[in-house]
Amino acid sequence: MVDSPEKLCTICLHKFVTLIKYDESLWKKQIERCVDQIYQEEKSQASLNDQRKRKYNRTDEDRIGQTIDFSVYETQLQSSNRSSFLEQFLREICPLNAILSERLSNHLVRYNQLNDFTLTYFSSHVTYLKRVTLNVKYLSRLQCHILNEHPYLVELKILFKDSNVYRPNVLTSEIFYQKICPSINSKLEDIYTIYGPLILHHLYNQSQLDLARISLSNRYLFQRSPSLSEGFTHQKLFNTLLNSLHPLTYERLKILNIAHYKFFAAYHSTLQRKHSLVDMSPLTKCSANSTSIVTTSVNILPTNLRLILKFTNLTSLNLSNTDIKNHCLDILLDSFDKLDTLDISLCCLLTSFTALLKLSTKFKWLNLYNCSIHLQQNPTIYQILSQLEALEYLDISLDNNRSQLDNEYDINRLLSEDNCLNNLKHLDLSGHGNLQSTALHDFLLRHPNLQFLGLFSTNEKYPKYLFDVNDPCHSKSRQYTLDSQEMISLITTEDDYLLYEPCLIESLKRYNERASFVQKILYQIFFFTRTFQSKQQNLFIKLILHAMSMHNNLQTVQMASTACIYNLTRTPLTEQINVKTLGEIVQAITNVMELFPNQQQLQKNCLLTLCSDRILHEPNFNFYLLASLVMNNLQNYADLAIIQPGVAVLALLTTRLSIAECTRLGSDTNLQRLIQLIEQQIDRLQTMHVNQQQDDSSVQESNNNFQLTGDDTLRFCLSLLWNLTDENPIVCEHFIHTMGLQLFQRLIYLFSSDTIILTKIVGLLSNISEVPHLRLYLYSIDIISLMQRFLTDGIIDIAFSATGILAHLLLEQINQEINRDLCQDMRNAIQKWQNPDTNMVTYRSFKPFIPLLHCTQIPVVQLWAIWAIHHVCSTDRARYSRIIREEKLYDLIQQIYHDSLSSDHSDTFTINLLNSILQLLKPYRSNEYR
Repeated sequence: MVDSPEKLCTICLHKFVTLIKYDESLWKKQIERCVDQIYQEEKSQASLNDQRKRKYNRTDEDRIGQTIDFSVYETQLQSSNRSSFLEQFLREICPLNAILSERLSNHLVRYNQLNDFTLTYFSSHVTYLKRVTLNVKYLSRLQCHILNEHPYLVELKILFKDSNVYRPNVLTSEIFYQKICPSINSKLEDIYTIYGPLILHHLYNQSQLDLARISLSNRYLFQRSPSLSEGFTHQKLFNTLLNSLHPLTYERLKILNIAHYKFFAAYHSTLQRKHSLVDMSPLTKCSANSTSIVTTSVNILPTNLRLILKFTNLTSLNLSNTDIKNHCLDILLDSFDKLDTLDISLCCLLTSFTALLKLSTKFKWLNLYNCSIHLQQNPTIYQILSQLEALEYLDISLDNNRSQLDNEYDINRLLSEDNCLNNLKHLDLSGHGNLQSTALHDFLLRHPNLQFLGLFSTNEKYPKYLFDVNDPCHSKSRQYTLDSQEMISLITTEDDYLLYEPCLIESLKRYNERASFVQKILYQIFFFTRTFQSKQQNLFIKLILHAMSMHNNLQTVQMASTACIYNLTRTPLTEQINVKTLGEIVQAITNVMELFPNQQQLQKNCLLTLCSDRILHEPNFNFYLLASLVMNNLQNYADLAIIQPGVAVLALLTTRLSIAECTRLGSDTNLQRLIQLIEQQIDRLQTMHVNQQQDDSSVQESNNNFQLTGDDTLRFCLSLLWNLTDENPIVCEHFIHTMGLQLFQRLIYLFSSDTIILTKIVGLLSNISEVPHLRLYLYSIDIISLMQRFLTDGIIDIAFSATGILAHLLLEQINQEINRDLCQDMRNAIQKWQNPDTNMVTYRSFKPFIPLLHCTQIPVVQLWAIWAIHHVCSTDRARYSRIIREEKLYDLIQQIYHDSLSSDHSDTFTINLLNSILQLLKPYRSNEYR
């Protein structure tokens, strides 16, 4: 049920984007066909040109042949283009206001679905953009002009973090290609230039060497390999974006975020530097006619940084983790006299911060996290900060525990100064190892309105002002980040833990991008959640999953994260987690297993987390991908800590795989490994049993006669094989060829008293008996006598499967002498069965029963099939509703029922079962019987 407008908006966005992506897939296929046609024509022309050159001794500069006429292909493309949702949307049927336009762009960015095609939807006719976030990961320079249609932009955020400057490896990867798509408004010639190499690389899967070889005969397309396509580089994109803005945007833009962009990264060569750097020396500014200017690296700015100076009314600028230098910051602060918010965190090339004094009365928000502030001397960074009188937010945290080099004027002197930073509401001092409690206490007394104080990775471990309500510095509304590493051994009660929990949550929220902090925080969460039950379980999981996505390539973070997730999802805690979050957990675990296949402990963490019925049964995810990753673990590791949870997870996962997926998973190699695991487990159990007998001197028993009891590992292995062979003749053959029948014959004798093991063994043999050409192999293990002993077994599960095996074997003896005694024993057994309240076995379809239902020559064969169908339909009818309709089961049972009534040898027991089935299947009967 939709219980909030926010949830309804999210559902509508998902549906909207689904329509967009469907149109995108169709358009992309058309473009691929068109590009391939142009490529074939160009290739044939290049071949013809080479022949003419050799014939007439022409040089490369001579113009031979015709160029490609793109208008012909554009006409062809337009004529084949169907009416799409995009075309309907662009007709202003349902224009979006500023709020919905912003929500749509954020949704596309969040799910990595923003590309040239989806950017087309942001035409000014149907959307109204005031604030926009652009992830350049899958954008090219062709569609940047769309921003020129929006003159009211006040906030622009461009994300560069997800990809490298040139992205050489990404451009040729299939994942990258699946995400990109050209716009329908781009010219075909431009599409062919920018996207052509990538499309052809996808179509023909050619290596870089092949592309270089082809370029000799195809100068137009293959003059550059896909990895060097300039249409997707950050420099080209950023330059095009800034130059494509509406003229009014340069005046109206208030907030600009270009974190992680590298201004100087592309300017290594002299030729590029000549055209990419602009002289910004004072002399150049004053005299445009100057004829002799000596330009040094101190007086120049990259072109893209110079373009930022056009935004004359900026109030907020985020340059975090960029490569700006001292002179760049100086020029920027000279130009932006209205700037009150500045983020230069992680700008490691900055060594001077005196330029901050130019806006000392304006700055309200300043982030200097992990800057080289210790290199600022005369004045020191703290003397500079003390003069920023309007400052409300200050982050001078470090994550490397670097000691301050300036002993004469350190952080403690700043905190001890009177009338210093009186307006401050947010202060982050995390990472400052030389912090003194007395100086901090005095600072808090003078700043009662401070709303946040960051003390992570400092020597403040158990501050009284945080826990003691009577302390004069205590504040109920103030939030803290605190490092409880050294307090772990002292926190022994749940009440103590609940005091620290808000600090842990706040730390993980604020420092999710700082790998070194995240690892410490996760370790503390792991320790506490191992002992205490968190009151914020879902919030912790959400924050941890976000941290995992932020640092997906960092093994240490993934190790700690998976350990925490395990603690937070243990039974019965998993019952409190909603299905959507469970799906996100499985997706994160799958990503970790795929990225770190050789990290044994990490794989173990993942498998232990997955060992949950609810996690594997309720959410939807890529079942086969996860199953194949787990199977790889079984192949690669012999550690029982990997094997035990691995087979358990696979036994649950295989119930959700299709037959085709089970066939791939049940390869000959994988079955050999499973058989090997069962043999090793038998040896282990036998050894344990012998040792136990030797310890018990009162028991003397021959090793050849003792009975074993299976453990969970053996049971899950057998369940896994049972699931893989279900209605799967190929996997059944693999099982036989790997000597599985002989192993199971041995298991029947060793575990004759373990009904759980026997149920799984007989169940798998039943799968083999359903395959006509494999039934002959069953006689090699004396199957008749083995199954006869189970007919009267007190466990109905075993008796049911054993009787089914005999029924399938009898089906082969229609034209031979039939064992009448065996048939009578089977009938007697079936008539004594009491239908269980729960389902004994699950079937993929009713196809295995069809031949048995038609077997009127041997009534007991038909009887077993009828009893089986009655059982599954009476215990779990809803599960089979679709199969009943598709396979027209009601019609078949109806026919058998009428035939039985008119038969001279009608059987009351059988007729009653058939009548009961018809009553159960009435809702699913076909129209002709209604």
